[in-house]
Amino acid sequence: MLQTRPPIVVVLGHVDHGKTSLLDALNKTSVAAREAGGITQSTRAFQLPIANSQLPITFIDTPGHAAFSQMRSRGGQAADIAILVVSAVDGVMPQTKESIETIQAAKIPMIVAINKMDVTGASADLIKSQLAGLGETVEISAKTGQGLPELLDLILLVNDLNPAQADPEKPLQAIVLESSLDPHKGSLATLIIKDGTLHQGNAIYLGEKLIGKARSLSIDPALPSTPVEVSGLSEVPPVGSILSTQSLNNITSPPPLNLRGGVGGGDIESGVFKIILKADVAGSLEAITYSLPPEVKILVSGTGDITESDILTASPLKIKVLGFNVRVSGSTLKLAEIEKVTVKTFNIIYELLDYVDKLVHPQVTEIVTGKAEILAEFKMNGVRIAGCKCTEGQILKGDIVRIEGHEVKIKSLHLGKAETEKVKLGQEFGVVFNPHIDFKLGGSIMAIQIHGQA
Repeated sequence: MLQTRPPIVVVLGHVDHGKTSLLDALNKTSVAAREAGGITQSTRAFQLPIANSQLPITFIDTPGHAAFSQMRSRGGQAADIAILVVSAVDGVMPQTKESIETIQAAKIPMIVAINKMDVTGASADLIKSQLAGLGETVEISAKTGQGLPELLDLILLVNDLNPAQADPEKPLQAIVLESSLDPHKGSLATLIIKDGTLHQGNAIYLGEKLIGKARSLSIDPALPSTPVEVSGLSEVPPVGSILSTQSLNNITSPPPLNLRGGVGGGDIESGVFKIILKADVAGSLEAITYSLPPEVKILVSGTGDITESDILTASPLKIKVLGFNVRVSGSTLKLAEIEKVTVKTFNIIYELLDYVDKLVHPQVTEIVTGKAEILAEFKMNGVRIAGCKCTEGQILKGDIVRIEGHEVKIKSLHLGKAETEKVKLGQEFGVVFNPHIDFKLGGSIMAIQIHGQA
């Protein structure tokens, strides 16, 4: 039988506008202070008891960084009400607009929380004019607590207009908000219960497939609107998928994100940059996957720490192993050193994306290390030698030099009849180019070093 359930509220908005700080103030936690770079990088859900209400409120905190649009969208689909957090100092920003589109696509009520009202220069009127007609507004400060009681009252009022309902006796329907592979606990999934009830020991189905039993629950039983972490699954369910306690042949789920490509050596092959990617949770993995440049091909991806198996996979292919919010053991790092595999880990998503972008699109810089003037021409054993004088810097054997608009390599340098590795400013010398190239007396050569930032 249908019963009123707690409202599920998703919090969205632009990066650094105070979403997590708001929820910390409500929940009296310190998550914001612990996050790398001050940015929420996974979906967090919790239930908050309300003093003047028989029902608690379930909050879903979603990341604000542009790369996490998939996760923000998923949060919107799981929620009944959305809070759009907008900084009263910065105003409407790119992820603000994207969050509005997510909320409107989900067709759920919107409350605009105008945050940072304690900061000098804050203007609630500016935000109200920018977002006129989009929803009720509340002026708040996550730092001082201003407006938080009014925000909670408004959530309850909006819910009273169209109460969220569910049937605790129906078969379970739970949305996967986050999932990961824990080295000690195995597959973990954070769920939000939309219908039915989850008990410890229940069989869990992903579509028609049995994927294990709920070996342990963070809350038992988990009633509608409850966020709950479950362990005991035989596989990591895709984020956004629907789990049930019975086989559902009409439920389609997103494909798993363990992507595997064809084998082939080298970082770059036919314009494709190949990597192995590991992340802490499936939501982060999905966000990174969608944000990588099109030239990047993920040969292997998954959740959990970087392991020796990842290194042994990467070694013959000569590819890099990248990790996000994961650990690398000392023995794994030692193996990577032996196998000459580059391992890079990151705690902030845009730093990982910037690193990959520089690998795929290196910024080439050119440094002139020496110049020389061609004064004469000699032949030795049928080989044409340019007689030069160093007019700037120095010239080294093996240098790349530009001559007559072409780039060639210095095969050998000669001081008199003796070969040398280097000539300095003012010295006269002979040079043999590889490949051979026509040169003119009075012309010049320029030694250059080309650097690609990666």
